[in-house]
Amino acid sequence: MKHLGTGWLLALQFFSIIPVKKELPLEKNDVTSMYLLLPVLGLLFGGVTAATVWLLINSTELSPLFIAFVVAVIGIFLTGGLHMDGVADVGDAYFSYQNRNRRLEIMGDPRIGAFGAMAMMLLIFGKIVVLAEMIDQMPLIAIALVPVFSRIGLMVLFSKTTSAKETGLAAFFQQRTNGGQIALGAVVYLAIALILLSYWESWQLAFGLVAFLLVSLYVYRKWCLKNFGGVTGDLFGAYIEGTELLLWIAFLFFI
Repeated sequence: MKHLGTGWLLALQFFSIIPVKKELPLEKNDVTSMYLLLPVLGLLFGGVTAATVWLLINSTELSPLFIAFVVAVIGIFLTGGLHMDGVADVGDAYFSYQNRNRRLEIMGDPRIGAFGAMAMMLLIFGKIVVLAEMIDQMPLIAIALVPVFSRIGLMVLFSKTTSAKETGLAAFFQQRTNGGQIALGAVVYLAIALILLSYWESWQLAFGLVAFLLVSLYVYRKWCLKNFGGVTGDLFGAYIEGTELLLWIAFLFFI
């Protein structure tokens, strides 16, 4: 229980805007617990988003476009823009069309270039447009579970893909985690999410989303290995943002 408590605080500290002004241990069990609790953090984010959508739809006459904009802002705010920063860095690195080592150097540059800015803007605008198409028809349980699914995928990507660099936060964490436990945890979470979505909505929606998640995860992992030789913190952030957009798009085919 102690490691779970520390892991939860680490998850808040590293992956959210919620301030945890405390020096925490980074032992193997603690960091493993942090990754095991990421879907719980995703559920917190999804719950806040779903509650906001319900409130705005039922208490205001705001347009679906404006509500979609609010949802996009909430996602960026709750994560402190961490994952969106990854989108920008990956955009700059990939579209530089350089070799792997040079791409990793570009990704580590704190400055945002033209391609990074375009990638970030396209993702934000894409999310707003897709959400505006269906936000008033979306099941609240689905809104709550999208951030959960993206972080389940992240657990698999993190535990089953080598780091592209020997340095950096992602490499540091990979050296201090039990990959087998994280992968098993992802399977358990996926089963729970599948059951919940099947019960509250339909098994077709649940299995369709899971299939979409797994296929996109496989493709993204292969893409990371081919273009970067592995994964980095920025690639993890880009994965979360990109996967959530893809899941929203998938919902268009099921609603």
